[in-house]
Amino acid sequence: MSGERKKIIVVDDNLEDLTALKNTLKDIYDIYPSPSVSKMFDLLEHIQPDLILLDVEMPDMNGYDAMKKLKNIDKYNEIPVIFLTFMDDPQSEMEGLKLGALDYIHKPFVAPLLLLRIKMHLTLMDHKLEAQNASRSKGEFLSHMSHEIRTPLSAVIGMINIAAGTEDIQKIKHCLDRASNASKHLLNIINNILDMSKIEANKLELSYSEFDFKKMLTGIINLISVRAEEKHQHVTVNVNENIPQFLICDELRLSQVIMNLLTNAIKFTPEKGDVTLNVEMTDDADDEVTIRTEVIDSGIGITEEQQKRLFTSYNQADSSISKNFGGTGLGLVISKQIVELMHGKIWIESEFNKGSKFIFTIKAKKGAGSAAKDVFIKPDGSKNADFNFKEYTILAAEDVEINREILAALLEETGISIDFTDNGAGAVSMFKANPGKYSLILMDVQMPEMDGYEATRAIRAIEEELNGKIAEDSMSFSEEKTHRYNSNLHKQITIIAMTANVFHEDIEKCLSAGMNDHIGKPIDAADLCDTLKKHLLLL
Repeated sequence: MSGERKKIIVVDDNLEDLTALKNTLKDIYDIYPSPSVSKMFDLLEHIQPDLILLDVEMPDMNGYDAMKKLKNIDKYNEIPVIFLTFMDDPQSEMEGLKLGALDYIHKPFVAPLLLLRIKMHLTLMDHKLEAQNASRSKGEFLSHMSHEIRTPLSAVIGMINIAAGTEDIQKIKHCLDRASNASKHLLNIINNILDMSKIEANKLELSYSEFDFKKMLTGIINLISVRAEEKHQHVTVNVNENIPQFLICDELRLSQVIMNLLTNAIKFTPEKGDVTLNVEMTDDADDEVTIRTEVIDSGIGITEEQQKRLFTSYNQADSSISKNFGGTGLGLVISKQIVELMHGKIWIESEFNKGSKFIFTIKAKKGAGSAAKDVFIKPDGSKNADFNFKEYTILAAEDVEINREILAALLEETGISIDFTDNGAGAVSMFKANPGKYSLILMDVQMPEMDGYEATRAIRAIEEELNGKIAEDSMSFSEEKTHRYNSNLHKQITIIAMTANVFHEDIEKCLSAGMNDHIGKPIDAADLCDTLKKHLLLL
C-alpha cells in the first residue's frame, strides 16, 4: 500500500455539505470539492482520484446518470464511487449499488463512521490492486518461465537429435556435452521454481550439518571460474583467516546463496571485468559466529528504483534484464529467504553503470572438525572404476525402466552386482526370500503396488521377525550357544532412498520410514558412488 495521501473528489451542490465533508476529510486525505457533475469531469481531466463521494440529487445531472457516464468512459470506469445522499429509501439504495457503487451512505453523516467506511473501502481497493498486480506479475512470470524452460529443453532435444544423426564420435561427444550443460541449467531452473513455491507456502527449511567452510568456497570458485574465464574476467577471492574451518549450518543452502550472487556478478559484468568475493567473520560470541560475505562486480549497476524491486517475488529489477541477460529473477528472492532463515540479512549497494556490491550476513555454530571423518573424496579425474564393489550385491527397486538402465550404467565400472525389481512389493519378496544376499537396498519412493515407504517398513518388520525366531531358538541354549546366537542375529540392512523427492521434509519422511540415507534424482554418479562407499565400508 502506498504511503502517499489518497485523493478524493467530493461532489455535492449543497455548499454547506461540501464544506462539512471537506473539513471532515482534509486532515487525512487530499480533498477536491466540486459543486456539480460537470465540474467533477473537469477535475478528472487533471487528477486521478482514489475515490469519488457523489451526491445523488443535483441540478445539472443527478448522481445516477453521472455514475453511468463514468462507467462508459474507459479511463474513469475503474474509479470507485460511494453515494452520499439524503435519499434513504431501499429502492434508491439498490439502484445506486446496481450501478456499481461501493457503498450507499445516508445524510446527515456521522463523521467517525464516514471516515471508518471510507478507510475500509480504500484499504480493500488497495488489497484488490495488489492482488491484481501480483496476478499480472505471476502471469508475466509464467510466460517468462515457459521461455526459460523451453530454451535449455530445446537444446537438449536438438543436441540429442544431432548426435543420433551422425557417426562422428567427436561430434557426438560435443553434442552430449552441450546437452548435459543444458540439462543442468534446466534442473537449476526447476529447483528455483520449487524453492519459490516452498517460500510462498512458508515451508522452506534448513538442514544443519558440519562442513568444511573453505572447502565449500573452493568448490564454488572452481565451478564459477569456468564461466568467468569464458568472458576473460578476473575473479579475486579474499577469505579472512579468522573464520573457523568447520561450521555447523546448511551447507547446500549457503553455497546456493553465494553461487547465485557470483553467477549474477559474472552474468552482468562485461568482458574483462572484475568480480570479487570477500568473506570475513564480524562477530564471535561463544560457539556462534557471524559471517559477512560481499560479492562485488564492475557490471551494469542497478538504479535506486530498480533496487526497490530486487528482492520481490516474480520481479526482476527491470523486465529488459531477462531479455538481454536471461535468468528467472528468482535467485535473489530465494537467497533473501535463506539468509533470513540463517538469522542474517542481505542488501545491495550500487549505482547505475558503476557496478554493484551484494552483501549478506549469516550466523553459524562453530564445528568441532568431525565433518572431516565422514568425507569421502575422489581424486581429481578419477572414474567410477576407482570404487571396487565386486564383492557386493545390492537390490534396487525402481519402476522406471530408463532409470534402471542409467543406474546399471553408472555402476557398471564398479563391478557391483545389482538385482532389479520394478516395485516395492518385489523388493520385499526378494529380500524375504534371501535376506543375507544383499549388502544394501536402493529404494525408489513413488512406485506402483507398494511404495518405498511401505516396502521399507515391511522389510524392517521381516528383520524383527527373523531376530525374534532366533531369540526363541536360543531360549534353551547353553551359555556357549547363547554367544553363538548373538553373533547370528540379523544385521539391519542399509536402505537408501533414491528419489526425485528432495525437499527437507521428504528426506525426513524417508528416515522416519526406516531408511538410512537419501540420494536425489537426477542421480549424480560421484554422489552415488560416495554414498555407496560410505555405507558399504560400514559393513
